[in-house]
Amino acid sequence: MLSRNLKVALIEENVIWGDKDANLSRLQQNMRNLPDGTDLVILPELFSTGFITSDREQAALLAERNTGATIRALHELAKQYHVAFAGSFMASTAGQIYNRAFFIEPNGEDTFYDKKHLFAFGGEDKVYKAGFTQAPVIRFRGFNVKLIVCYDLRFPVFCRNVNNAYDVLIVVANWPHSRQQAWKQLLIARALENECYVCGVNRSGTDSSGVEYGEGSSFVIDFKGKIIGQRTDGAVIEAELRPDALLQFREKFPAWRDADSFTLL
Repeated sequence: MLSRNLKVALIEENVIWGDKDANLSRLQQNMRNLPDGTDLVILPELFSTGFITSDREQAALLAERNTGATIRALHELAKQYHVAFAGSFMASTAGQIYNRAFFIEPNGEDTFYDKKHLFAFGGEDKVYKAGFTQAPVIRFRGFNVKLIVCYDLRFPVFCRNVNNAYDVLIVVANWPHSRQQAWKQLLIARALENECYVCGVNRSGTDSSGVEYGEGSSFVIDFKGKIIGQRTDGAVIEAELRPDALLQFREKFPAWRDADSFTLL
C-alpha cells in the first residue's frame, strides 16, 4: 500500500569521458545541492564513464565489479545522505562487459540489472553483452519501482505494467539530442499506457565522438502524461510523486484491468 510522497532528484550532468574520478567528484558536489527530504537520486546511464562503444579495450579497463570504486562510492553517499541511488555503470563479470543498472538503498541493500536491449545501431553490442533477465521491480519507501536502461524504452511489451506491479518507471539514458523528440514522446507513452510515474534521466553536453545531448531532456512525468519535473537551473531536477493521486486515478480510470494477458519469455 502506498503511503507518503516520494521525493526524487534527477541529476542531468555532462559526463566526463572515461574519467571515473572526475564524474564521482562531480556527483559529490551535486549532492551538496540536493533538495531537503530527497528520497531517491537518479543518475544518467553509465554516469561514471560515458557511453563508450568505439574501444572495447578502453571499456575493459574501465569496467569494474559490483564491489568496485563506483558502487562503493554510491553506497557511502547513500548512507551519508540517507537516499537511494539509481543509474547504470560499466560492469565486468567473467570476462564480459555489461551496461549494468543499479538501485542502491541507504541500508546497504542493492539490486542490479544488465541492460537487455543493446543499441546495435550505435555499436553497443560490439562492446557489451546483453542481459537475459527481466527488468527488476524494487520496493522502496512504499513504492514499487521498475528500472530500465535507455534503449529498453522503445520496447513497450518489456516495459508493460501488469496488474499495477509497479508505480514508478525509471529510465536512465544517454539519448542524443537528434532523437530527443522520440525520447520525450516514448517517456510520455510509457506513463500513459502503464498508468505510472516515469522518471527519465538523460546526460547533457557533448561526448568525445561529437554526439550532442543538449540540456533539459530529463523529465518526471505523471500517470496522465503531464511533465511535473524538468531542468530549470542547475543539474538537479526535483519532483514529488504523490501516491494518493496515483491510486485515485487508477481507481477512476482502471484501463489496466482491460490489458491483454501475455508471457514475456
